[in-house]
Amino acid sequence: MFCLPPMRCLLCKKFSFSHICTNCQGTFLKPTLSSRFLTDDFKVFSFYRYSDIAALLKTKHTHIGAAIYKILAYNAMKKFADNFSFEQKVYAIGIDDHSKHGYAHTAILTKALKSDIITPLFATLRASNNVHYASKSLSYRLAHKRGFIYHDKSPKDIILVDDIITTGTTILEALKAIEKAQSTPIFALTLADARDL
Repeated sequence: MFCLPPMRCLLCKKFSFSHICTNCQGTFLKPTLSSRFLTDDFKVFSFYRYSDIAALLKTKHTHIGAAIYKILAYNAMKKFADNFSFEQKVYAIGIDDHSKHGYAHTAILTKALKSDIITPLFATLRASNNVHYASKSLSYRLAHKRGFIYHDKSPKDIILVDDIITTGTTILEALKAIEKAQSTPIFALTLADARDL
């Protein structure tokens, strides 16, 4: 019988068949929902502080990124979807879910939101400019737009999905692209809020 070799949990270093053991997921990846307004009526909900999971988020640029993002998605996005209620069907759209490292991290997060109420949509909101915002200032972000193109022309109620919110410029730009197409962004979900940076 074939058996996978054990590996070590990234957090506690004990042997585990997952990159993060069940015990650490329950202890360190238990989400605490926080929120902030980006406009007077548009709110972004986040599950973790950036500083608490920064090392895990940075794995998106490595060979284990997809596995780590699936664990984060299960512990945050899926649990949110299981408890979410709304008066009508809504659609979850990952911001720029284009595959960059063999997978699209926002697509993993969006897929985890699938429920009776939430339908994930893919390849719907893509950036036309390949701009990277990591470690960039607000003035840089404002001067270098992502140029989002929204590919769905039928009106929908939308949940925007991203991994991190820092200044909020990416989400605001995505919001405008969706509103221009006559759809309604109702709120955004991110794994982490980086306002503590």
